[in-house]
Amino acid sequence: MGSVTFSVQMLLYMAIVLYAPSLALNAVTGFSLWGSVISVGVVCTLYTALGGMKAVLWTDTFQIGMMFTGMIAVLIKGAITVGGIGKAWEIAERNDRVYFTDFSPDPAIRHSAWSLAIGGYFTWVAIYGTNQAQVQRACACPTLRKAQIALWFNFPGLCFILYLSCMIGIVLYAFYSMCDPLGFHLITASDQLLPLFVMDILGDVTGLPGIFIASIFSGALSTISSGLNSLAAVFLEDVVKAYIGKGISEARATNISKICALVFGVICLGLTYIASLLGGVLQAALSLFGMIGGPLLGLFSLGMFFPWANKWGAYSGVLSGLVFMFWIGIGAQVHKPPANRPRAPINMTNCNWNITTTTMATTVASFNNSFSTSATTTYYDYSNMTTTFTTAAPQIERSADYTLYTLSYMWYSASAFLWVIVVGMIVSGLTGFTDPKTIDPKVICPVADVVFPFCYLPESIRKPLRFGIIHEGKYDKEDEFLGNNVENNIPNIKDPYNRADVIENEEKGNPKADSVEALANSANESKEGMENTSKDFSPETIETRL
Repeated sequence: MGSVTFSVQMLLYMAIVLYAPSLALNAVTGFSLWGSVISVGVVCTLYTALGGMKAVLWTDTFQIGMMFTGMIAVLIKGAITVGGIGKAWEIAERNDRVYFTDFSPDPAIRHSAWSLAIGGYFTWVAIYGTNQAQVQRACACPTLRKAQIALWFNFPGLCFILYLSCMIGIVLYAFYSMCDPLGFHLITASDQLLPLFVMDILGDVTGLPGIFIASIFSGALSTISSGLNSLAAVFLEDVVKAYIGKGISEARATNISKICALVFGVICLGLTYIASLLGGVLQAALSLFGMIGGPLLGLFSLGMFFPWANKWGAYSGVLSGLVFMFWIGIGAQVHKPPANRPRAPINMTNCNWNITTTTMATTVASFNNSFSTSATTTYYDYSNMTTTFTTAAPQIERSADYTLYTLSYMWYSASAFLWVIVVGMIVSGLTGFTDPKTIDPKVICPVADVVFPFCYLPESIRKPLRFGIIHEGKYDKEDEFLGNNVENNIPNIKDPYNRADVIENEEKGNPKADSVEALANSANESKEGMENTSKDFSPETIETRL
């Protein structure tokens, strides 16, 4: 269930990521939108399929450098053009583009302090904790310590990219504050604002527009390549090796993985058309992570933190969560509820372009003259116009479920998480809770021992919070079913070489192979009738671990 959910999420997300830079390239150069989609998708699919994880990691390293270079160049040149970061911030703040004091608890508010802090927390936990494309990067590290260090290095880098994006947005607004390109019909979508801005400020500098295009496609290629690689890995491990070809060789597994990457790349190309219908790229991507990543986070959390949950609770929780969130998300796309917060005013008083072609070849000089004039003009007050629009809004009768569609997309992940947990525990209770003592301790998070503030409580309080699960020493052996001192009442496997059938096999001249096979059979027999234990042992696995 988790694999299917993740696969759907990544395919749709990669389609959005592939569409966004192609739209930018089309806006800047006039290059065919769908020609760009196909060419980028084919190139990324080929190098991911042929190079595997190593190619993904090395290209990611190069591409992040290109992303930083392009974004810093745009920010520096844009700030110089508008008169500095301080001037740009002043213009944006004066036009209600910057606000930090919206603490409204209303979940319908698109962006508030609570939706960004709490809703954003669940969104990022789902990305870093349950998304195979991110988790496989950590798993590729040789030790747990190095994986933790890599994540800590990732954190400031991610923050830097987000801050750069926000500051570019501030400078971009200051540049177009007296002439809105979207309202003036220079562009057809808000996602084309940044490419237009780059051509206006960097169009006369040889090479810099190309660096910007390279930075955009670097981010897209990095995401798509890691996504294709993770999808191929998930399909190989959870479908092929689990149900179709158990015990296949490494060479064959590698070939299957390459074929899977190619197939998923073709599917991603086909889904790009759907991505083109979803509106704003950023909101569409975050909404998708909430609608699908949220139930997936709930599924993992249900298994890790609630030892009483059973498989029926997990199935019903994640399936109903997906249905519920897609109902809200699709309903919001169809009904398009108005924003609770009034839109900031736009201005077109200083638009002096002459649009003579269908491309966006605007001249830098003409707009710089416009911007210089706007610096000495008086701010145009749109308060009366805003009031007129507000009072003239018609009263429309809404259905009973309309309120759900007004939910901010930033709350999607948190809402889905809570839905899966609540439904999963209710169904688990109705179908019979799992006895925590029968569960492999490795799959349960010891909340009482690692989570603040429980970890500082006395042992007399923490012991009941473990619910009979003994976590101490659970990682000391490769597998507890092979140990002689197994806790939690899990059946032990005694010395297999004392079994009569093993002794008989030894006399026939093949002691190792037969005794290993007997040990595997004994291990699997000991697990019969137990829920939530690890998967069956094969003779190859037993022999390797011995």
